[in-house]
Amino acid sequence: MQRYPSLLFYIPFLLFLICFAPSAESNSDISEALNLSAAEMAWIKKHPVVRVAPDPDFPPLEFIDKQGNYKGIAADFVHLLEKKLPLKFEIVSLENWNEVIRQAKTRQIDMFGAAVPTPERLEYMRFTKPFVEFPAVVLARDSADDFPVLSELKGKRVAVVSNYADHEYMMRTFPDIPLDVMPDISSGLRQLSFGKVDAMVLNLASASYYIQKDGISNLKVTQDTDFVFDLSFAGRSDWPLLISILEKGMAQITAEEKKEILNAWISLGEKGWKPSPLFVAITTAAVLLLFVFIVLQWNRQLKRQVLERTVDLETEFGERIQAEREKEVLQLQVHRAKKMEAVGLLAGGVAHDLNNILAGAVGYSDLLLRKVPADSSIRKYLQEIHESGRRAAAVVADLLTLSRDAATDRQVANLNRIVDEHMNSAEQKILAERFENIEFEVDLEPDLWNICCSETHVKKSLMNLVLNAAEATQTGMVIIKTANKIMDKSIKSDVKTTNEWVLLSVTDSGPGISPEDLEHIFEPFYTKKKFGHSGTGLGLAVVWNTIQEHQGFIEVEHPEVGSSFVLYLPATKSAVFNKAEQLGDAELKGNNEHILVVDDDENIRTMATKFLKTLGYQVSVVSNGEKAVEFLQTCKVDLLLLDMLMEPGINGYQTYQQIKAICPEQKALIASGFSESIEVKKAQKLGAGAYIKKPYTLQELGLAIKKELLR
Repeated sequence: MQRYPSLLFYIPFLLFLICFAPSAESNSDISEALNLSAAEMAWIKKHPVVRVAPDPDFPPLEFIDKQGNYKGIAADFVHLLEKKLPLKFEIVSLENWNEVIRQAKTRQIDMFGAAVPTPERLEYMRFTKPFVEFPAVVLARDSADDFPVLSELKGKRVAVVSNYADHEYMMRTFPDIPLDVMPDISSGLRQLSFGKVDAMVLNLASASYYIQKDGISNLKVTQDTDFVFDLSFAGRSDWPLLISILEKGMAQITAEEKKEILNAWISLGEKGWKPSPLFVAITTAAVLLLFVFIVLQWNRQLKRQVLERTVDLETEFGERIQAEREKEVLQLQVHRAKKMEAVGLLAGGVAHDLNNILAGAVGYSDLLLRKVPADSSIRKYLQEIHESGRRAAAVVADLLTLSRDAATDRQVANLNRIVDEHMNSAEQKILAERFENIEFEVDLEPDLWNICCSETHVKKSLMNLVLNAAEATQTGMVIIKTANKIMDKSIKSDVKTTNEWVLLSVTDSGPGISPEDLEHIFEPFYTKKKFGHSGTGLGLAVVWNTIQEHQGFIEVEHPEVGSSFVLYLPATKSAVFNKAEQLGDAELKGNNEHILVVDDDENIRTMATKFLKTLGYQVSVVSNGEKAVEFLQTCKVDLLLLDMLMEPGINGYQTYQQIKAICPEQKALIASGFSESIEVKKAQKLGAGAYIKKPYTLQELGLAIKKELLR
């Protein structure tokens, strides 16, 4: 039975050939003139900088290190040429060799650092004479006995590196051998070490470098091929003068300089094998034989550790695969978050103007409803206008929910009460009448923990989930359930706020959700329903953003029938906030207090004036912050009704800041069509009172004014 020598057997002879092989050029005087022709000098003047793109992962020949520096045998030759030629080389770092090839074809780069001339490459590049040569070898595992020669590898799995010269060589010379194309050398050697492929064709220098670097010791050389890596510099085929200039520069490199470069990279050094100090005396055959003996002894010792090392590598390989999967999940989450943020920014940009427009429809219809008799024929039309305006404002509110910090008005509440209020609401009664074949069941935890939340947004989320469940089910059952849950923080590593959670789940008996839809259901405007008939496609996006704003998370479960959405909200030990009772119409009336309305929208100023006069207040109006400051320098008012976003000029916060300098005790209410922003919070810290969201009703405005005047 024939045994092929280990790869390590070839290393001493490779060193011997490198150190003592005769140089192609004799030692010449490096100060001798380059003898550049007039045409070559003119070309250099026109092209003083040449773009060189190395293979980023081809050590020891050339590579880009972790600091982004160009390193390797070819790199040293390029740096030396730069000293000997009146040329500058710009190193272009690309992702991989395939990208280098592509950019060379499109003339985005001018030169290769180290490449083998092949028929395909000669179509777009010219090559210099080789500056270094290495044989291509066939590698196999140590355990492979009687491994067939290269020409008989049909049926074996043979690895090559994509677009390397040995790849083209194998395709051209042995077209019947199936090839496993690897992205890089390290991947190919690991696949061979693990037994995923049977052999690999690679140049001997790169093979020895990576085997030492990665600690792989179960491989051997089974055969030398007839293919030699004649590594040369390559330049664009439409720049023939570049090749002749490079040739003249290479002629100036002495044999000693070449030997010094090669010895710096093709050696075993102290960091690799730690041989006897006599290794430096490689000029004698005795030292070479001693080195071979040491290497063979070292190999025998390492073979006992091969199994353990192989298991470690397989484990590492599995961990990398898992890491890639987790990376893909995180990328999807980032993509979804960015999309939600973009929609939120869009919503925030238009919400102020939309709510100002809707304020007229809601406000004036509210005033007319108070004046029109109950039996009037136009009362139902006014009610429809009023409700349509409120529904439109609700859609804008949904859009604003997608913006950041939408659910900032939070108070301690109990989720059971929120569920009860929803189940007894007009919206739920209408839903139950619409889906009369659905049974709505409620299962509430008796001693449910409290949560700190924006009740408006949590109610909206519950309503959206119940509506979606009903539309998906049509006939069957929808179950709304609450529960307490203690969960280890390590289960959700991205959620570290608490381990005590309050759960709200909505489960239906519908057809369920397909895996394809599941990836997109929380994206804004993603819907399988017909627009205009079943919502806007914002429902689940509102739910997702609300739970994110509350530092919670959502799980979508798949029972045997239907689907279940489970909302996790952080629990709190604080007591429930008690709401103040609403005042009646008579109690809302003012005592002729003076109120200044500051708003840049004329319609809002007019409507607010009518509201305030109806409530018995004295009213003054200005159209911007500067006029408000000027007004208060000569007049006093009991209260400001202050818009937050006004153009052009200063905003509501800046206006109130200047007014406080004049009237330190000045009271104010903030009315805005946008969400409760940082500017609103800053104004409230200065002393401003409640925030009223446009469009507001007479009842909402009157109650807020009464509270602020009494504060």
